[in-house]
Amino acid sequence: MEEKLASELQRRLRGVVKTREPLARHTSLRIGGPADYFVVPASVEDLLETLAFIREHGLPWLVLGNGTNVLFLDEGYRGVIIKLGPKLGTIQTLQNSVCAQAGASLAALVSHVRSLGLREFDFLVGIPGSVGGALVMNAGIPEGTVSDIVTRVKALTFDGKFITLKGDECQFGYRSSRFQHERLIVIEGEFALGRGRVWDGEELLRRRRERQPLGVPSPGCVFRNPVGVGATAGQLIDQAGLKGYRVGGARISPKHANFIVNEGGATSHDVLQLIDIARSVVLKYYGVELKLELAVVGTCGVQYSS
Repeated sequence: MEEKLASELQRRLRGVVKTREPLARHTSLRIGGPADYFVVPASVEDLLETLAFIREHGLPWLVLGNGTNVLFLDEGYRGVIIKLGPKLGTIQTLQNSVCAQAGASLAALVSHVRSLGLREFDFLVGIPGSVGGALVMNAGIPEGTVSDIVTRVKALTFDGKFITLKGDECQFGYRSSRFQHERLIVIEGEFALGRGRVWDGEELLRRRRERQPLGVPSPGCVFRNPVGVGATAGQLIDQAGLKGYRVGGARISPKHANFIVNEGGATSHDVLQLIDIARSVVLKYYGVELKLELAVVGTCGVQYSS
């Protein structure tokens, strides 16, 4: 049945359609079983056709960017994963702004703006996600986030309707946005030029390299920083004595305790055990309930994300 439906979808698209595609190949943590259907649209028209196919067959679905901040289970995903990649990654300069499609990487966006002689997007240096993922998660650093520079977002509803939202209509919060709550698919974002803060990208990148476990498979920060506590999630986990703690092939990073790294052969269950241990120990010692920044995706959808 999977092969038959995949063949039907492939006939309708110019992009790529695969069955039983290992999701570990498409996530920064390098963990995740096979997706029943894995689609890489070649255009917005492909994306619309994929959504129509999903509606017709009543399939679970999820949009994936660069695969950061997500953990897929070893059992895989019983539905359609839509990966927005370079085919939907155009970046262009407008009069007083830059417009970037969701599949563009943040690195490409920063590089494009730098080519214009501007450094106001440099706070995004070193963040490995895509433009779409950054808008969904309101990515950034403590001193600045994507919401500071976005002026407009074009999105797609599940029933195939386009909507355009102004920046203040996106309901941005700490690592959150309207796109999470309403399951809107980000198509492109428009970002203001010439009115933002100028950043020292080299210094921010040096800080990132010094403090974070770069170069090893990791999803980025696992927990949101708690509000009104006076300590970050990483500091609380570190103070609880869990920095470097290992389960199977997964380990709480010795460099930054809010990162879980895959040191080889880690499973999703290894990571989930570490998450549960960190949560329970921090709650026991400090009375703080850590909430996930990482999205954990079960066999048919997001299992929990807070």
